[in-house]
Amino acid sequence: MKKLIVFLYLPLATIFGSCATKVVFPVSSIAPAAHGTAKIKKDKNNNYQIDLAIKHLANPDRLSPPKSQYVVWMFTEEGLNKNLGGIVSDRSNKAKLTATTPFKPIQIFVTAEEAGNVLQPGKQELFRSKILRLK
Repeated sequence: MKKLIVFLYLPLATIFGSCATKVVFPVSSIAPAAHGTAKIKKDKNNNYQIDLAIKHLANPDRLSPPKSQYVVWMFTEEGLNKNLGGIVSDRSNKAKLTATTPFKPIQIFVTAEEAGNVLQPGKQELFRSKILRLK
């Protein structure tokens, strides 16, 4: 009976365990209290869904120099930076973003910007993931 359970459980654990890649961002030099994670998974349409969550995120106007908002970016397999959208922390200093893209992300990073609709990331980078090895 134990062999049967292991035989049935192991494939299911492999299937469900490999559905998403989790990214834990390194400590930020400009906002050291911030703690960010992202989950990336490929959907049935071959798009990538990115779910980003950041805790203890200070308002960007408290940075030096102050900015108006944070922007989430991805660096793609094609070598392009893509703006995934702006994030704003709530009253408990938490921020979330969910984005779907047809481009394969190689890195995810967050910058502080003057506007959310910028086409290229600025130099004030909150944090950046390591090179992603997507499952």
